[in-house]
Amino acid sequence: MRIATTWLCCCSGCHVSMLDLHERLLKLFEDVELVHCPVLMDVKEIPDDVDVALIEGGIRNEENVEVAEELREKAEVVVALGTCACYGGVPGLANLFSNEELLEAVYVETASTENEEGTIPSEGVPELTWRVHPFSDVIEVDYELPGCPPEPDRIAEVLEAILEGEEPELPGYNLCEECPREKREEGLIIPEIRRPVEGEPDPDRCLLEQGYLCMGPATRAGCGARCPKAGVPCTGCAGPTDRSVDQGARMLSTIASAFRADEDEVDPGELVERLRDPVSWFCRFTLPASLIPFRVDR
Repeated sequence: MRIATTWLCCCSGCHVSMLDLHERLLKLFEDVELVHCPVLMDVKEIPDDVDVALIEGGIRNEENVEVAEELREKAEVVVALGTCACYGGVPGLANLFSNEELLEAVYVETASTENEEGTIPSEGVPELTWRVHPFSDVIEVDYELPGCPPEPDRIAEVLEAILEGEEPELPGYNLCEECPREKREEGLIIPEIRRPVEGEPDPDRCLLEQGYLCMGPATRAGCGARCPKAGVPCTGCAGPTDRSVDQGARMLSTIASAFRADEDEVDPGELVERLRDPVSWFCRFTLPASLIPFRVDR
């Protein structure tokens, strides 16, 4: 089987995760010919007759579009590798601003930028798309493997399933179902909203029940709840489960319904004040794939 990989608007962390397979990667290569991989090979052109293409990163400029379309044309199977490819990822928060605002901030207004003329580069620079897109907005994707980055074993499982002619499967349940922290049997009650740096969380109890904004109820399982186990609230990097149309809306609904659920009267203004930046909280990794994927007043 001929496999090609590439990265677009991303940090290349998904490729590093793939390399973290270590000896298992060598075992996988017994049945695989790697024909294009920027992290391992100095190959400029994408070859023809690719069986599987793994594409990391979202769509941010016209060059990204061209590469994605070329791989779709040359590959029998395309896998969106990582959350940026599946949902837009953290770079998707740029959709809250216009391209003009972004370029002005980066090349003119930023204090550390040395640009005496105040010019914005244009010659030889790919034109930005009007917003960040997940891959499925531009090309047909056969399989999506979210995660920031995906777990190495999960990457191997997907590739092995494709090699064997089987359908890769991802967990359909949310992160809470694999989190070992204790939950109340009588239902979720959120007494207050805390920032991660506020207080010392109980090491055994559900973080969300303690007021820490853990995205577990709205996030696909598969990582083993690594962050909550370490006392860090889940940030939602694996994206929504199959049962959620919009990860951010799902989480906001959970918070709104459980905020001081044992009290008769709750001030909605207090909840809004404590959330402060709900887009960054709830759509940090999935804004481009959400129901409202960009700033609506543009």
